[in-house]
Amino acid sequence: MKALIKPNEYFQKSTYEEEKSKLFSQIWNFVGFISDFNQVNDFVVSNVSGTPVVVQNLKGTIRAFKNVCSHRHSIIQTTQKGNRPLMCPYHGWAYNEKGIPFGIPKKPLFSFTNEELECLKLEEYEIEVCGSLVFVRTTKNKISLKDFLGNFYPEIEKMSTNFGKLIDVNEIEIKANWKIIVENTLESYHVALIHSETFQKLGAQGLDFVFDKNNSLWDAPVLVKENEGKQAKIYKPYQKRDYKIDGYKHLIVFPNILISSTYGISFNLSHIIPVSEGISLFKSYVFVTKKDDEDKNEIIEKMFEDSLIHFNRKVFDEDKVICQEVQKGVQYSNYDGQLSDEERRVGYFQEKYKQYIPEVL
Repeated sequence: MKALIKPNEYFQKSTYEEEKSKLFSQIWNFVGFISDFNQVNDFVVSNVSGTPVVVQNLKGTIRAFKNVCSHRHSIIQTTQKGNRPLMCPYHGWAYNEKGIPFGIPKKPLFSFTNEELECLKLEEYEIEVCGSLVFVRTTKNKISLKDFLGNFYPEIEKMSTNFGKLIDVNEIEIKANWKIIVENTLESYHVALIHSETFQKLGAQGLDFVFDKNNSLWDAPVLVKENEGKQAKIYKPYQKRDYKIDGYKHLIVFPNILISSTYGISFNLSHIIPVSEGISLFKSYVFVTKKDDEDKNEIIEKMFEDSLIHFNRKVFDEDKVICQEVQKGVQYSNYDGQLSDEERRVGYFQEKYKQYIPEVL
């Protein structure tokens, strides 16, 4: 089948601007994990559809606001994450849990009425949670997060609830359009050449795809069963886990979140963040599932965790190289692109993408 996204849509600035206003502003955007907001005043900042957003635990409730002070327009929370009051670093304006200024230095010099203060409320955005994942939407519409995730909601909820120890956070700048990176993760056709010494050895295979709403899932058997050979000893501490699968599972939360697991023991969540039409930030989080501490072997666990980190980083470094080559090539291509049965998830992603961005400008 022919690809639906044209080559110029991977490098055209006007397409990137359309995506910010017509795609990312309309959908639920992943911004962090529940664990990021355990303490009052814990915060994470994000850029959602070109808008600076702060998500913060305010008096025990997670709220999301535009991260711009209503006094003189400074960014309020200036680091990626942390713990501090919702207070502007420029003149010290502090905001309450509703986003209304309540602590203003030299307040009598302003002569504000209560109504005027409420008009200076920070713009607030919707927050919803699935399992341990926190999502924000900057434009109101009737589609709840549960509707957006569709039939995959229970699966995502169960997977993310079983994220245990976070063993690695890997950030890579990739000189490629975000869609090229997403599409690369949605097919295994490239695995034999690009990942011959890494992912290929897992032996994930088959065309067992499930499609629902904007999202898709790949369920794949692997070469070695969980409790065969050397793996039996490595995986022994994880036998009482709640989430168990036979092989490898990979799903996309449209348009740019990828969640995968092997056996339900190791998990990866990858967030592909557009920086510009030709640059993306790839953020990868690697977890191991919650385990039985009665069967603890620190040496084996450390070896297992180190091998997971090395495996994931190597795979993503391999993907970075080829995605950057694709980015170079699309700028000169006269072809629409062709998709095989093994690339059906790419075609489905493109079909859903075109519902938001129907025209090439």
